[in-house]
Amino acid sequence: MTGPTSGTEFGGILLRWLSESRSGTASALRDGLRSQAQAWGLELKEYADWDWMRKAAALGFIDVELRADRWSVAPPVLTRLPHADGLAVLSGARTAKTSRRVEEAAEEWMELVTVPHRPEAGEAPLPDTLLIQYEDLRTLQEAAEFIGARYVPCAAMQLTELLPQATPGPESAPPGGSTVNTLEKYELRLQRFVPAERDVEDGLYRWRGADYARLTRVRRNGVFHAVERETGIYLELARHRTGAMRWRPESGKGRAGIGRLFVDRYAPLPALHERAAVLCSGFPPSLGKQAQTRAYDNVPRAIAEAIAASLQQNLEIMPRQAGASGGRAK
Repeated sequence: MTGPTSGTEFGGILLRWLSESRSGTASALRDGLRSQAQAWGLELKEYADWDWMRKAAALGFIDVELRADRWSVAPPVLTRLPHADGLAVLSGARTAKTSRRVEEAAEEWMELVTVPHRPEAGEAPLPDTLLIQYEDLRTLQEAAEFIGARYVPCAAMQLTELLPQATPGPESAPPGGSTVNTLEKYELRLQRFVPAERDVEDGLYRWRGADYARLTRVRRNGVFHAVERETGIYLELARHRTGAMRWRPESGKGRAGIGRLFVDRYAPLPALHERAAVLCSGFPPSLGKQAQTRAYDNVPRAIAEAIAASLQQNLEIMPRQAGASGGRAK
């Protein structure tokens, strides 16, 4: 990767490099992202590298396995947005060949809408969102074939059928030895992990393993189980019967079944769940008031309910807001 003088195309250049490289270590990607941001003159806030990787994965550009310290570029996919009036989004790899095909099609016959990412202060810019307008499915399928992308009728809807249920994972060893010194317990009231002297009650814990990797475990009936951090938080929310998700229908005529999904920021969605929500619009979530919530646009109620149910959440349905628009993808 080389560093130009302006940050306006940072996300696109980075995605091109990832697409051509195809895979690598997540730690090297984090380091490379920060060094390139510095070369572009971008000042990133703490954890901005993690945030970029998470959003890029949610948008379907890359797949990330943090436990294995690996990332891989996702194949290019052209998929319809649900109830978005003839709009599809291009996700996945953008090699030089793919980008050239997109430009050629846009110059000749394809209706392409390019929406630049507008990052918050301290964020690393994401690649542009590429939306394709279509009048019939045949045209869309032909566009996918020309670009070299796989056509998927509606990725967001298909992903909801693959969402895993939030349950404790396989039984795991409890903390012991020197790991006790790094033991932390998740406090729902504080919405964060805090130091703990012992694991004397059920809950969500984490500690440093022998290789200094941070382990997250949920304790149920005195037995520890392996779990991802995001899933563990939702298990704690369910144990305490606490809601963190709300959905508000749009106010437009005929749009009552489409709306905005709000998720409390302290309870981030697991990777697959977030991708299902993001691919409803093709945009990363926006931050709500005081940055306490993440808002996902153009989410059908059926998808919001599927996401909530798989995370043991009772989705709160908010009243329609008069005169308000619920999403960017119309």
